Amino acid sequence: MTSAIGLNGLQKTYPGSPPVRALRNADLTINDNEFFTLLGPSGCGKTTLLRLMAGFEVPTAGELTLFGDDIAHLPPEKRPINTVFQHYSLFPHMTVLDNVAFGLKRLGKPDGEAKKMAQEMLDLVHLSEFGARKPDQLSGGQQQRVALARALAPHPRVLLLDEPLSALDLKLRQSMRAELKRLQRETGITFVFVTHDQEEALAMSDRIAVMSQGEIQQVGDPATIYEFPENRFVAEFIGDADFFEAEALGGSRYELSNGEILIGPETKTASGAEVTLFFRPEKATLKHAGEGVRGRVSDILYLGNSTDYVVELAQGGALTVRSENHKDGTAIADVGADVVVEIDPAAVRVVTP
Repeated sequence: MTSAIGLNGLQKTYPGSPPVRALRNADLTINDNEFFTLLGPSGCGKTTLLRLMAGFEVPTAGELTLFGDDIAHLPPEKRPINTVFQHYSLFPHMTVLDNVAFGLKRLGKPDGEAKKMAQEMLDLVHLSEFGARKPDQLSGGQQQRVALARALAPHPRVLLLDEPLSALDLKLRQSMRAELKRLQRETGITFVFVTHDQEEALAMSDRIAVMSQGEIQQVGDPATIYEFPENRFVAEFIGDADFFEAEALGGSRYELSNGEILIGPETKTASGAEVTLFFRPEKATLKHAGEGVRGRVSDILYLGNSTDYVVELAQGGALTVRSENHKDGTAIADVGADVVVEIDPAAVRVVTP
């Protein structure tokens, strides 16, 4: 598999008192023809990393390569990389076709060839008939597709996307996810996408790098990141999660603080050691009797296709059980009901702090 972008010990520190370490010893390989997402909360370093790839920032230390070539100190205009930002920055006085052709003309393409290539890009983003319009005559989603067409027109080897969907409403964001994935497949260009939206990352990515406080916490495909998070931050940031503090008893048995035994994964952790267990709310079942963790329903959150039941535990603390809604819309339990939470042992994970 060909490496498109390689990071080896990449660092970025901004001067100040004290200095701000925005990126710490990042090691990462992004493959050619991959939809790769940098995911994390605000201030985690993902946009700094994107700007380093684009050439808008210079690393403090470490290596940055593009298809094996060192680009750490190469200016942006010398890199076969284009960027789509949150704000599309279309030229309001130009037609849509001229906006898309603008970069091609700056690269020295003759006017006729540039407009022909620009029209092909508008065809690709399903805006064939909009070339003569001005940007203010388009919807937000259409403007975003024009920005994509403009960035794709020079056929960059890598396309960087800095939260390009954040200004759109929910329905439009959802439709644009499929559009972006389609464009990546059809062009074969490596896409590097920055977002803080977990659902967006899971829906579109071939692989995801979860970041926190300037460090890459975990890299993997969406299913691995969701099902097998390597630490508590990843588990909490990707989707919803329930946690137990427990004592390892050896094998697959864990004792909760009230003496109840929870069955989970086999562990090599020494017997008697304190561990943190976690599972996803949809991996548990709410029952009125039977084996499981006992508690009382303290709140019910209706989510449309599912309902979250917040259960205060007899041992203290609370967890959430997510249940798919019945066809008749009836609830499994009411607030105040005594319940048992049955947790699938195969869904329980041990995570580091």
